[in-house]
Amino acid sequence: MKKLIFFFFFISYSCVNKQGETTNVQDSIFELEALRQNNNFNIPYRVLETTISDASVFDELYGNTEQTIGYVLRYYFYTTIRLKCNYNQLTSMDGTKFNIQLSNDAIRVARSTIEVIAGMSFGSGEYSEFINRYFYDCIDLTKVPNPCATTKEYQPVCGCDGFTYNNRGEAYCAGVQEVSDSACQ
Repeated sequence: MKKLIFFFFFISYSCVNKQGETTNVQDSIFELEALRQNNNFNIPYRVLETTISDASVFDELYGNTEQTIGYVLRYYFYTTIRLKCNYNQLTSMDGTKFNIQLSNDAIRVARSTIEVIAGMSFGSGEYSEFINRYFYDCIDLTKVPNPCATTKEYQPVCGCDGFTYNNRGEAYCAGVQEVSDSACQ
């Protein structure tokens, strides 16, 4: 399994709080830089600002891949990760801002971020490339209904991609072809 070394940069950075006020952050913010850039935009990468403060949580594996959460976001989705912010927000390459699910769980933040990126013009291609590379025998993007309706019942299933879904309908909406009853371990 490939090991990835994160480089931490101490930077002076200001975050914008929920009231729209700019505040200087006294503590150093850790930034995990994007590993690739797309030169089609003024800003050649996306920026994920997150409340997560521990960079090591991005060292966990992403589903049934041998890639870490941080590597997946930073390489496949051209995303710099800024830790210790007051909110979870993604800024796209064109400067558009998207609110991301508020959580301190790296996998939830990553999946929410990737879901937003998958809905972008260039992001949809990145998402397809990633799915076809790592989940080609598990997720069929041609069978993803759009829009997709699912119930709110909680009967967890484990998808062949290594992620837990609230129910079979939710997995189906993600294009997951095989599930087993109960949450993933």
